Amino acid sequence: MSKQSGLGQAFYLGGYDLSGDTGAGNEIGGGLTGTQDVTGIDKSAPERVGLLRDGRLNWTSFFNPASGRAHGVLSSLPTTDRHEMWATGTSLGSEAACMVAKQIDYNPTRGADGSLTISVSSLANAYGLEWGTLLTAGQRTDTSATNGTAVEFGYDGEDFLFLSGTSGDYASTPDDASLDITGDIDIRARVALDDWTPAAESTLIAKYTATSDERSYALAVTTGGNLILRWTEDGASELSETSSVAVSASNGATAWVRATLDVDDGASDAQATFYTSDDGVTWTQLGAVQAVGATTAIYASTAVLEIGSQSEGTVNRTAGKFFEGSVLSGIGGTAVAAPVASASSDAVTDATPLTWTVQGNAYISSHTVHGAQAYLQAFSFAGTDVTVKLQHSHDNGSTDVFADITGGGFTQITAAPTTERIAIAAGTEIKRYVRAVTVTTGGFTSLVFAAAVNVNLTATEF
Repeated sequence: MSKQSGLGQAFYLGGYDLSGDTGAGNEIGGGLTGTQDVTGIDKSAPERVGLLRDGRLNWTSFFNPASGRAHGVLSSLPTTDRHEMWATGTSLGSEAACMVAKQIDYNPTRGADGSLTISVSSLANAYGLEWGTLLTAGQRTDTSATNGTAVEFGYDGEDFLFLSGTSGDYASTPDDASLDITGDIDIRARVALDDWTPAAESTLIAKYTATSDERSYALAVTTGGNLILRWTEDGASELSETSSVAVSASNGATAWVRATLDVDDGASDAQATFYTSDDGVTWTQLGAVQAVGATTAIYASTAVLEIGSQSEGTVNRTAGKFFEGSVLSGIGGTAVAAPVASASSDAVTDATPLTWTVQGNAYISSHTVHGAQAYLQAFSFAGTDVTVKLQHSHDNGSTDVFADITGGGFTQITAAPTTERIAIAAGTEIKRYVRAVTVTTGGFTSLVFAAAVNVNLTATEF
């Protein structure tokens, strides 16, 4: 989205649209109330920790005594919470400042020129000011259960290649001379397997094709959850070593895994060593070093280098997410392949550079796992009941069907105006595309509402 002015904005408060009665947003602010100095005597510069989160919204209103307009809504100065939503536009995906607040004042001013304006201010209560994204194009009117258009959050989340485990779903790059490693090799991958003890061996990265015996090297996870490194010296006769300890990861969890092969340890043997990591920088050895029993070498095959399978998507397929990986010539040596899933490019990118192709129904997506907060403003309603829910999909419903976000349903509406803020728990996956849908049990003929969601990209506390 490009730069924009302050034209065409909207202001919703307590289920009322006050946009036409609002002349200016004088302050829309949030952040910390301050910091606490915790500098120890062993420090050479100040050290501070953040304190409470806060928010404030101050605006100028016009005097409008009509029913449901500014004067009637604001002059009562309720002591209960007020839900406020200042939208920077009325298009799907526009940003909106949302706040559960206490209205502080209502101060009319009559100018010498005869003008009449009212200064109004509010302060956040409990949650601070949160910037969300509109899941409705301003106000949306549904006359029956409706699936709204999704908003994409992919470029700000954690990008991955989605692998279904089905034949033909993988990513690959053509054979290249740089990939023909015949000596020491180092293979790394950051993945989240649907099942870390899969029903069949699951390949992470491989240059390994059975056709015409073009097998070089492959890193996979066994049915027991151990890492296995496969290679051949001639393209046909398979050699392998397996980690003595399984990867400690729950199903769906993300982990860095690594395997190295020292083809000649200087003592008439070769060694395979396995590792795991939390960050891809500091590695912890996984079990014992595995002695091959003799020196070895790796066959320089003509096979493609692929992610998620062997033999071009047909053998030992993986179900899960591939975030990034690398193949290094030499242990800790030069990267000859460095595939990274990129939602902004909608592709697997590689700085080495190699060109990757996403095959079959595999696709690039993004997600976060830090939960979200969502705001609802319901302006009018006719009918028995309606519920607004948030749903998500990895690929906008193309192959990954939209499903309810756990904890993403608002309270059933039977009358309006009404408002609500919901918090989707940390640890809950939020996929790349999010939409607002309406469902009903008893039927309805009209709901006018606006909804916004703030997807947390990092761990957030309230």
